[in-house]
Amino acid sequence: MRNIRRKQVDQNRKRRKVVFLTFGILLSIYLTFTLVFGENGLIRFFKLKSTKNSLQAETIVVKDRNNDIKGQIEALENEPEVVEELAREYGLTKEGELIFKFDRQE
Repeated sequence: MRNIRRKQVDQNRKRRKVVFLTFGILLSIYLTFTLVFGENGLIRFFKLKSTKNSLQAETIVVKDRNNDIKGQIEALENEPEVVEELAREYGLTKEGELIFKFDRQE
């Protein structure tokens, strides 16, 4: 009777070990899958990091362009020669000036 009871206890221990081992393996697989492919997983992290880097680069380009435009605005406000040159490009003249247009013939 003792041997039979001992065998049952040993079998129950083995079953528990197998159940806990299987549960541990499944839990590890689930956690790994979630870490890599989940909603906030590594793949999403790397995509967001790439997006962040491209947006930062675009921000730098826009800031440079804004600085250039601010420089142009200051030049137009403070330097009358720049305003005059720009006006002449658009065909404007000072009061009393005459414009002569010539056809280019080869």
